[in-house]
Amino acid sequence: MKLSTSILAHKLKSKFTLQNKKALSDELHLEQVLFFCDGDGMQNHKIYICSQEQVSEQDLIVPEEAVLFCIGKVRTRNTGRNGQVFQLVDDTSPFVLFNEIQRLFEYYSQWDERLYELANQEGSIQEMLDESFRVFHNPVIVNSADYFVIGYSSIIDTRSDLSGLVDPDAIFEYSGEYRNTEQQQNLMKKKGSYFFPDYITGARSLCVNIFEHDRFTYRVTMVESLSRFEAYDGALLEHLTEYIRLALSKQMTLQTDMGYRLDRILSDILLNPDQDGEVIRQWFSEFGWLPQHRYFCINLKVAALDLENMTVRFICSHIENMLGHSCAFQYENNIAIFVNLTRFGGSSEDAMEKIVYFLRDSFLKAGLSNEFVGFETLYHHYRQAAVALEVGSRRAPFRWIHRFDEIALDYLLEESRGELPPELVCSRKILKLRSFDEQHNTDYYNTLKLYVKNHLNAVQTAKQLYIHRSTFLYRMEKIKELIRMDLDDYDTLLYVMITFRMMELE
Repeated sequence: MKLSTSILAHKLKSKFTLQNKKALSDELHLEQVLFFCDGDGMQNHKIYICSQEQVSEQDLIVPEEAVLFCIGKVRTRNTGRNGQVFQLVDDTSPFVLFNEIQRLFEYYSQWDERLYELANQEGSIQEMLDESFRVFHNPVIVNSADYFVIGYSSIIDTRSDLSGLVDPDAIFEYSGEYRNTEQQQNLMKKKGSYFFPDYITGARSLCVNIFEHDRFTYRVTMVESLSRFEAYDGALLEHLTEYIRLALSKQMTLQTDMGYRLDRILSDILLNPDQDGEVIRQWFSEFGWLPQHRYFCINLKVAALDLENMTVRFICSHIENMLGHSCAFQYENNIAIFVNLTRFGGSSEDAMEKIVYFLRDSFLKAGLSNEFVGFETLYHHYRQAAVALEVGSRRAPFRWIHRFDEIALDYLLEESRGELPPELVCSRKILKLRSFDEQHNTDYYNTLKLYVKNHLNAVQTAKQLYIHRSTFLYRMEKIKELIRMDLDDYDTLLYVMITFRMMELE
């Protein structure tokens, strides 16, 4: 593995007295240490060691990408593009210096070889991060673009003061405050290492983004929680990130080739409802979901910005953590959630109590299906939840949760109209009554509506209209003269009730 001048200077300063004039570089470009022989030319990307006795009086030329360790007074020529020159005291042993530099190469090369091995032999991300802890002495976390934790250093599990770094609630809280900001958009475009604002997370963090086809997909973050950052940590974190990117790429390929996961089974059924029932039961049985279990479905409306910023996966993961025995996944630009209520150990109301505050605080609106048993009606209950969300959001946009049984009548009336406009479906006599009111400034339409709503109770209706019972009876006589309708007939009464409800929906 290649080293940088900043690594050399930092690691050697405890054993040697070094002096240098040129600014240190974090670039990992130095690949070998050699003893300089008088008369030989120096090459870029090499480290040379020489002493005053080994060179002639001629000035040495150090290439821009080379490094020279001088023991004693050794003259170098200034070409305007000089490499790094370190001056050491006369009594320094060149052999001791050589061995120390060689140990540094071996130390980092062992780390590099282990990362290569893990990345190419299906090692876990956590193994790579644990292997890197001895290099950074700080925890490293890998998140997807939607804040889902892919892996983290095991040291976090042993320290209670570090647990907040991977706590889903804490991550969602701080990510929600800045994820749609211009600053976040700019950070998602950064190449190379950069510092993440500490006022957001509460700790100074060094990050490197991972891109796939020029799209931000992952972030590798090192948190300054146990040791102070060194100047060269950014370059080393970039080096680690390349191996993480390779490992993630291999994992994604492997997952694509894998058999069904629970979310894939459910989304496949929603796409193709008419599948073999026995095959479906076998799929679900592998996850402990059985035909005799009770289920229900939730449909969450997701903002377009959440889809663009890829926060959907994090929301799904967070809901699954809060709702045991559930499966959440993106479908039709929304989030579909199926909950196994039998294994959950409660009703749909109990399940909603677990996530209602999360939905409210995250500005997520939900449509709920009725509870059901088995897998035969999975698709239809998903449609129930989707309809509940669509119709409920339209009828009561201020509400967060819409249950299908609460909007079923409105949905039924909307569907019953078909392609005809309401005025061609509603009772002509009721429409005539409303038109008469508009022309004569009467209140017959509202009077009849309340009368029907109160189950033809004259006393209760008169009370709600704040009129005397005799006045109400007089109005009813006038209404009968106008529209001649028999409300004692069940079909007529039902048609009138439907008409009033449909006209309310317009």
